[in-house]
Amino acid sequence: MCADRKVPRGRKTTKAPSARSAPLKEKIRPRVTLRDIAEKLGVSRMTVSLALRDDPHVAKATKRKVKFIARKLGFFPDSKVSRLMSELALLRSTPAYRGELAFLTSWQSEFGWKNSYHFSGCHQGAEQRALELGYRLTIFWTRDPIFTSKRLSNVLWARGIKGLLIAPLGPEMISFPDVGLDIDWRRFSVVHIGATLLRPQVNMVRHNHFHGMLYSLQRLEALGYRRIGFAIVQAGDMLTSRLWTASYLHWRVQRGFQKDLPGFIYTYGSLPKDRFQNWICDHEIEAVIAMEGEPYPILKRVQKSLSRHVGFSVLDHPGGKSPFCGIEQNAPEIGRVAVDQLVHAINHNLTGLPEFPYQTLISGCWHEGATTRKFRDRGSPPFPAPISFLTDHF
Repeated sequence: MCADRKVPRGRKTTKAPSARSAPLKEKIRPRVTLRDIAEKLGVSRMTVSLALRDDPHVAKATKRKVKFIARKLGFFPDSKVSRLMSELALLRSTPAYRGELAFLTSWQSEFGWKNSYHFSGCHQGAEQRALELGYRLTIFWTRDPIFTSKRLSNVLWARGIKGLLIAPLGPEMISFPDVGLDIDWRRFSVVHIGATLLRPQVNMVRHNHFHGMLYSLQRLEALGYRRIGFAIVQAGDMLTSRLWTASYLHWRVQRGFQKDLPGFIYTYGSLPKDRFQNWICDHEIEAVIAMEGEPYPILKRVQKSLSRHVGFSVLDHPGGKSPFCGIEQNAPEIGRVAVDQLVHAINHNLTGLPEFPYQTLISGCWHEGATTRKFRDRGSPPFPAPISFLTDHF
């Protein structure tokens, strides 16, 4: 083979250029990471990540510093990582499908319940919450002729439905307390919206009717009204397990009105004008509390004939731009809480009728409106002293 050559003195040796030369290696710099920026500024990687995404929780001064150092170091986001993080965020925000829940209605007509803004509001809240938890809420009309005895239970079970959300019963069923739903309760987890299902007793979520009435009376008293009358639909009284009536009677006794301030009971859709006017005149009523707005058009005509103001408020305010004063029952929240409790029961395999049924009460909120006004100074005339002990009354 070739012998080693001797290099003459005074002549420098040169190496042949390599395919992997140093200048090329110097051109390939490592990617700048969030950690590099964080160490440079002395902050966490999470702070850097949020600042680069203009998160509102990061101070503006910090954002400016982070972006300046990122540009200086030559940072640019990795498109693959960004896409992966977006996909993970989407998966976290969209729950996996977990099954189907039944929303059982029982009105005389299939969709009659939708005419009630309260009942439709409960359904809206329940449906939204069910989707958030990965469930589909399906409406079943229990009075459909195809659902003969026990057939509804078999249909629900065959579809894999484990949870039943019982909507408030229709007026026709409320009128007959002994009439119930023909369901094999042992198979399902059950929650009732409202207080209309008397038998069997199941767990329920409803508005705090007793507090709603008491709060309405307090707000009217704050405006100076003293002689406050209660006009109630008989079916509405049953819808609330007579809790509105109980609260009103409690207030009436406290104020010393138990003998000369009777309530006004009427049938929905047929309020007698003459009797209503006589009730207001004979008892010098200054304000009327009603379940909803049906009495108001007649009350306006009564005010003209009396030439005096009569306040008006409702116990089931529809929200929005309604002119009425009154209590909004927060129906969507009732539906949401009912679904929460139903899913909890499913997750813990709590089926059948509970030994000790519980009730969850949702408070309402007061709406100001054009149907009341400042009536008199609050302190004049004074009310009788409130009842301190049961012996004051019994």
